[in-house]
Amino acid sequence: MKTKSIFGYFYFGTTVRYLQDISEGYHVHDTERGALALTNLRRFLETLSDLDLQVTKRAAEPLKGIVRELEPLPEDARLTATQAKKINDLMERIRPTLEAELEGFEAYVVTPKRIDVVRLLKDVPFLLAPGAFSKISDVARYDLTEGGKCIAFERPTAAAFHILRATESVLRFYYCGHVKRNRVNLMWGQMVQHLRGRPREKIPETLLNNLDDIRLHFRNPTQHPEKVYDIQEVQDLWGRCTDAINRMAADLT
Repeated sequence: MKTKSIFGYFYFGTTVRYLQDISEGYHVHDTERGALALTNLRRFLETLSDLDLQVTKRAAEPLKGIVRELEPLPEDARLTATQAKKINDLMERIRPTLEAELEGFEAYVVTPKRIDVVRLLKDVPFLLAPGAFSKISDVARYDLTEGGKCIAFERPTAAAFHILRATESVLRFYYCGHVKRNRVNLMWGQMVQHLRGRPREKIPETLLNNLDDIRLHFRNPTQHPEKVYDIQEVQDLWGRCTDAINRMAADLT
C-alpha cells in the first residue's frame, strides 16, 4: 500500500496536456515561468514508472530519445518546429494506450470518520493519553496501530479484533505488575476478579467496571462468527478500550 497525494494525479494530467499542446518556440529548460519542455517530459516518464503503467511505458520509450536530445542544449534553447511536432505526434500515439491502461486502475479515497483519519493512519499515539502508547507492550502497540488502519479503511470487525487484543495485552501487563508475578494462563475475567479482591492496590472501580463491561459485551461476543461490527460501533469500542488502556497505562512505569 502506498500513500499518494491526489495532486500528483492532477499534475500528471496537466503534464500530458502540456506535451500534447507543446509547440515551436517553447523553452527547453525551466525558466522563472516554471517547469517547461524537458521537465515535463521527465515527469511524464517518471509518473508512468511510479504508476507501474508497463504498456504505456513501452509505448513512450521514444520520448527518452527526445530527452537525451534536449538535455545538452543551451539554457536558453527553444524547441524547433521539428522537435515540437515529434513530441506532439508521439503524445497523440501514446494517449490512447495510456487511457486504455488507466481504465484498469481504481483509486480508493479514505472517507472521514468521527476519529481523525490521519491520526488513525499515521499517528495512533496521539489518540491515546500523552505518554500512554510508549508504556504499553509491543504487541498492544502493534494491534492499536493495525486497528486504527482497519477503522480508517472501514474494516470494522477486523478493527474490533485488534482493539480488543490490545486491551487484553495491556491488562495482562497491568495485572502482572500489581500481582508481582507472572502467570501462564491469564484469563480476562479472572484477572479483573483478582484485582477487585486486592483493595490495598487502590485500583479504580471505574477501570474495573469498564474492563468487565468490555469483556462481557464486546470481547466475548467478538469471539463468535455471528458478531459483525459496523463502522460506528467499532469507533465506540475504540473509545471504550482506549479509555481503559489510558487508565492502566497511567499506573504503569
